[in-house]
Formats: sequence, C-alpha cells, structure tokens
Amino acid sequence: MDIIIREATPDDAEKLVAYVTQLTEEKGLDIPWSPGEFNLTVEDERKILENYAAADNSAFLVAEARGEIIGDLNCKGFTRRALRHTVSLGMSVHKDWRNKGVGTLLMERAIEWAKSTNIVKRMELSVYERNARARHIYEKFGFQIEGIRKNFICENGTYIDDVIMALLLQ
Repeated sequence: MDIIIREATPDDAEKLVAYVTQLTEEKGLDIPWSPGEFNLTVEDERKILENYAAADNSAFLVAEARGEIIGDLNCKGFTRRALRHTVSLGMSVHKDWRNKGVGTLLMERAIEWAKSTNIVKRMELSVYERNARARHIYEKFGFQIEGIRKNFICENGTYIDDVIMALLLQ
C-alpha cells in the first residue's frame, strides 16, 4: 500500500476534522482529548492550516493512503524572535495503521523539513510516560528526555506523567 506524506492544505480541513474527531473517541489513546471535547469546525481547521502554510517555521504534514488521512504531524514554530528556532511537535497515527511505519515516515519528513528551513534548530514534544511506542519512535530519531512533568495528565481520576523530549538539529 502506498503511503503519501505531504504538507496539508486548507482543502484537507474537512478530512482532518473527521480524523481527529475519530481519534478522540478512541479508548486508551494517549492524547489529552476526551471524547466530545474536540470541537473545531472545518472553517477553524482551514484557518489553522492557512496559518501553518504562511509561517516559515511551521509545517503540518499528513499521511495519506487511498485518499484518506491515516496520520498527521504538526510542527508549530514559536513566533517570538528569541524562540523562532524552536518548534513544538505533535503526531498521531490512525489505529489501523500503527506499527506499519507511518510514524517513522512522518518523522523522517518532519526532520527533513526542519533542516531545510535554515530556521528550526530545536524540535520539542511531550509524550505520555506510558506511551512506549511513541517514545521508541522519538528516541530512534535522536530525541532525548529533558524532563518529566509529574501527574501532569489526569485521565479518569488517574494521574499520568508527561515526558518532555527534544531533538537539537545544530
């Protein structure tokens, strides 16, 4: 199956809203959204994608198969001059496509993009401490743990640690 990794466009807004809505309904998914909490409209998402496209230190990537979005990765650049070299990264992969290399393809493309900007020198992210699959991908690409936010996430009354990781591109 051919998987395409490309930059998202405003035309992807409707599919992205449907994709994220489906993700947030998934039980046990390690993202800080509860079912019903994601409420962006297609127009909201379109504006977000336009803002990503207009920024020289931000990128929004999608993984696509058979015309459907099966994963996404966003690198949101900071706007202040002193922080413009840093992006905050977030990634997700559809449950039917996990452990099939989609996350690796997204990360390869994101790092390639970051290096090509001549702006981005630091990529950072946070990941649930229990999410070994995601942590493995990040570590494979050289991300290192910088800290742990104890009891940062509360899920159904259970507190979960959040791991802060970063990759320096210099």
